[in-house]
Amino acid sequence: MATNPDIIVATPGRILHICEEAGIRMTMVQVVVMDEADRLFEMGLQPQLVQIIQKVPDSCQRALFSATMPSVLAEFTSAGLHNPVTIRLDTEMKVLSLIHI
Repeated sequence: MATNPDIIVATPGRILHICEEAGIRMTMVQVVVMDEADRLFEMGLQPQLVQIIQKVPDSCQRALFSATMPSVLAEFTSAGLHNPVTIRLDTEMKVLSLIHI
């Protein structure tokens, strides 16, 4: 991470560990993507997600992707995200019809 990478892919715990060990601050992060957010919450990783959200600047775009929307995840998005937008796909909907290019 010393070479200022464009993309980092890691688990929440690993990101926090690297930041702590190397003394790296996340002040230049522009986008944080949390995939399988429902599973991260099920595995008890909410405290690490909160820490990550607190370490990035307010201008950082935050995106959570999840197949389900449990109440704890809905509460997290309301409290930890700015102007959250929820996009729900029904089994009958086609993703391409929702994308506007």
